[in-house]
Amino acid sequence: MQTDNANKKETTEIKQVFLSSAISDISSYIQLSDTKVSIIMAAMVALVAAAISCYKPILRALNNIKPCSWLGVTIIFFSVLLFISCIAVFVFGILTIRGHSSNIGYKSKWFLSQSTKEYSFEVYKKDVQEMTDEDVIENMVAELYKLNDINRQKLRTNRWVILSFSSTLITASIICILIVVSVL
Repeated sequence: MQTDNANKKETTEIKQVFLSSAISDISSYIQLSDTKVSIIMAAMVALVAAAISCYKPILRALNNIKPCSWLGVTIIFFSVLLFISCIAVFVFGILTIRGHSSNIGYKSKWFLSQSTKEYSFEVYKKDVQEMTDEDVIENMVAELYKLNDINRQKLRTNRWVILSFSSTLITASIICILIVVSVL
């Protein structure tokens, strides 16, 4: 009987270590996703600022291009794509960074949805003290499940940020090449 209790305690500890590590890892992934998107959005602002600072030479070169020529139509087409992809970077970036939640219908002791008036500290402390090892594992499993759902949500919009940023860089490069060709 003593061995069964020792094995059960050891198994519980292993589960807690596993879940703690998984929660830490997925939390890091979520934070890294937000950081990546913030860097991309900052790079977009820098690109826009660079383009604005060079507006005189750009306008001079564009004034020499006839809008109805193949070059003019191509530049207009890619300029529209550039504008759409720039807006998409910021829209999907904000969607990635904003707070995400996951409702699995489980009342966790980890993150509390009730206000301090609805669920006092004393009641919370008593509830936590009454938790069994199985209750702790169950709470950790619920939080890991929620974090995985939040990570999935962020990855979906993060992917669109990267695609939009890539599109921005490609269309801006094509426009620059077309402007250089028009000057030659």
